[in-house]
Amino acid sequence: MTAVKSAPTACALVSIVDDDPFVLTAASSLVRSFGWHAKAFASAQDFLAADVAGSTDCLICDIGLDDLDGIALLARMQGEGLSVPTVFITALASHGVRERAMRQGALCVIEKPIDAGELESWVQRALAEARAQ
Repeated sequence: MTAVKSAPTACALVSIVDDDPFVLTAASSLVRSFGWHAKAFASAQDFLAADVAGSTDCLICDIGLDDLDGIALLARMQGEGLSVPTVFITALASHGVRERAMRQGALCVIEKPIDAGELESWVQRALAEARAQ
């Protein structure tokens, strides 16, 4: 079952998963400054336990998480029938990691440090995709 998103862009929920507390705080603040709701999670397991994946309009996720990497998290959600447009962020954007993320269905892979304009553009694109689902 594919999650259907109908929330207007201004009320969109952007979930952010990153194990670096500074990146998590900065990305959450940035998302809120763009006018979207943000929920922050320090791990993939915290995100899954919160049971918000079905109401998430866009996922911003670090690839290199300790408990369950971001790509595996996306695969798990897809396996549960959830289609959440995902923007990956990483400090280690090798060609192989990028390919793996894109094959799994990511919209993009953004390198850290995060450029605010680039993130806003990709989240807007993700929200447009979520509305179209």
